[in-house]
Amino acid sequence: MENSEDWCFICKDGGRLMLCDYEGCSKVYHPKCVGKSKSILKSQKSWTCRKHLCSECFNGSVAISFSCLCCTYALCHPCYTSTTSAASELSLIRGKDKEGLCKECLELVRLAESNSEYRPDGKRLDFEDRDTFECRFKECWEIMKENEGLTLDDVYSPNSNNDDGDDDDDHIEVHKSILGKRKAEEFIISDSDDDDHLQFQKSILLKKQKVEAKFIGWGSEPLIRFLQTVKKDTSKQLSHRDLGSAIYEYVIDRHFLEYTNKKTKVRCDYRLSKIFGKEEVDVVDVFSFLDQHLENVEETCYASIVTSNMKLVYLRRSLVEKLMLEQPESWERKVVGSFVRVENVEGNNSSDHKLIQVKGITKEDKNDEILLELLGREDPISISLLSDCDFTEEECEDLQRSPEICLLRRHTIAEIEQKARELHEDITKDWIERELVRLEDCITHEKKQNGWISGALSEYWRKIEMLQQSSEHERRLKQVPQVIPERNKTCLFF
Repeated sequence: MENSEDWCFICKDGGRLMLCDYEGCSKVYHPKCVGKSKSILKSQKSWTCRKHLCSECFNGSVAISFSCLCCTYALCHPCYTSTTSAASELSLIRGKDKEGLCKECLELVRLAESNSEYRPDGKRLDFEDRDTFECRFKECWEIMKENEGLTLDDVYSPNSNNDDGDDDDDHIEVHKSILGKRKAEEFIISDSDDDDHLQFQKSILLKKQKVEAKFIGWGSEPLIRFLQTVKKDTSKQLSHRDLGSAIYEYVIDRHFLEYTNKKTKVRCDYRLSKIFGKEEVDVVDVFSFLDQHLENVEETCYASIVTSNMKLVYLRRSLVEKLMLEQPESWERKVVGSFVRVENVEGNNSSDHKLIQVKGITKEDKNDEILLELLGREDPISISLLSDCDFTEEECEDLQRSPEICLLRRHTIAEIEQKARELHEDITKDWIERELVRLEDCITHEKKQNGWISGALSEYWRKIEMLQQSSEHERRLKQVPQVIPERNKTCLFF
């Protein structure tokens, strides 16, 4: 499409982009930014972006009355004309009936226009470094202003009664509301070059941001209101897993995830900012913030996402195929809940491959091929696409900060222990077979390099002899898998 934009409407960067199929829409997106795999670029499936769906009631059949120029936030006519805080915090563009800026984008526009070095919450900004979101946002805003012939003065509050064009007072009031979070903490934003001092000041700010909202039953008012908005039953307390699932669905649906510098962050709209008290939050910290909104916090011991734990529940391709062939009655039960290694088609991690959990098994209608359903992936994959290699430490670190693990499926000690015991015999026997092959290859290589006089040969033969003994097999099979817990106060007894 000739008039399509050159940058992803979510992250404001270029690359391989897909176009929204809504008639007349020029917005383009990275597949990973909208929760899709790269395969959608070759697919013939029609896809419509969130800009054509109301962000409040999620109704796509009602005409949109307001859309943000800089993000996918949009409101249908009933939601736009209501008296909710969502509609009251929008700013319109003079001369445009249905376009403007949402609260979050207006704030970033003002910070960009003044080239500010800090956000209201004390976070440092860099509008000169193109690796940062704020720099790319500013570039896109400058292009929009030039293409549309806009200035910052064309942005005004829809509630203004000033008809003479002099809207300076409105700008001041909107600016005050945006910067209202600073209040007494404004003193912490200084020009100090002392990084330790700055970190200390930031820690003070975070303490001051602790939740002080009133509670409605089991949860704070901001949390309960949020859950009601996303149609969750709040008559009884939701579990950590249900809360995480609600947050996950919300941020995925609105493309609020941002992958930068080996971190996965949630960009907060006005609803989420009332819960987290920040404009963005690291996905690994979500539950530490949510716990402040609960009257009674679950004291659950979760398993740490570390290499030793993952080895207990990791299945390579050859072992999955072996289970299918030799254990037709039980292989599905064993595979579901395990972790496998697949190619990182989303491209949102630094590694070429990623660890991912199997959540189900299905069959393709055309040829009855067995497919695996993976957590966080829309399309099931063939077993032939699984890796047959060991996973890396870096891939395990990527798994630690994945939104699927942090929000959807935090695993308890008991869950990992149960799956580890279920797979222990199969994984152990598979390891012994592969280790014997590896040792034989080492002997062959050593002979070629150093001949029969090599001192390493005796050690290899000793290990082979030990692994071939039935007593060694029995010893290893009797070992009880040990799961390392997360380090938190509820798991200190482990």
